[in-house]
Amino acid sequence: MPFPRLPGKHRWDPLFSAVDFWGYVARRERTGPPRVPPNLVLVFGARWNDYLRRRFRGRYEARPGVYRLGRSVGVAQVQGPGAPFASMVVEELAGLGARSFLLVGLAGSLQLEIRVGSMVVCTKALRDEGTSYHYARPAAFAVPDRELTASLGRSLRLHGVPFVRGPSWTTDAPYRETVPEIRRYRRTGIVTVEMEASAVFTVARALGRKAAALFVVSDHLDERGWEPRFSDTHAPLHEALEIALGAYGSARARRSPRPPAPSDRASPRVARRR
Repeated sequence: MPFPRLPGKHRWDPLFSAVDFWGYVARRERTGPPRVPPNLVLVFGARWNDYLRRRFRGRYEARPGVYRLGRSVGVAQVQGPGAPFASMVVEELAGLGARSFLLVGLAGSLQLEIRVGSMVVCTKALRDEGTSYHYARPAAFAVPDRELTASLGRSLRLHGVPFVRGPSWTTDAPYRETVPEIRRYRRTGIVTVEMEASAVFTVARALGRKAAALFVVSDHLDERGWEPRFSDTHAPLHEALEIALGAYGSARARRSPRPPAPSDRASPRVARRR
């Protein structure tokens, strides 16, 4: 059975778009559509609000959920995990003028030597989710923007942070990760597993936008089982955000004094996929 159910769907024009959605919002609220910076870092969860306010001088705009650091850069908070939700956010932000997306989130490691707290620059993402196939013809992998990925690497080196480059496995089913899959993907050199990258890359490319991804390893998966250590990722995840902002050349003048890392944390399995 082909997927989507009607083969070739990616070639057809959509009935309506995110631009139409924002037009509807503007008519209903009798105001113009919100504006967003062209370069955005995507993070997951509302728990970023307090951190962003304490750490950076900027302005939070509830609609469309962007903390604006200046005219050209902002941090967009994706409220839910997974490829469909992240793709919808990319569509809506692109409809408001965003041109570039840097995904910063947590991922599980499939490789023994890549431990919790490590940073991984995603070089391509295995399309084991459903959303991307509505935007592009079937293929094994989705690829990030080369220039944006290179900018992440330069920012990591500038910050003196060691990192790994490698492919990721994007899945819609975190509770259906199996030992045969882990063995196969580990043998083929896949480094991480998460829930958004392949869809974000595909949707951004279909819209003529750029996307790349930086992950912090939060847990480890192998034949012996699952080792979760989400509570050890607060500091590296905050550092990853600043590295992503540095890839846009925007973190240098807008920092306020660094606060302690917050103690709140989300549900572990949801947190890993963020």
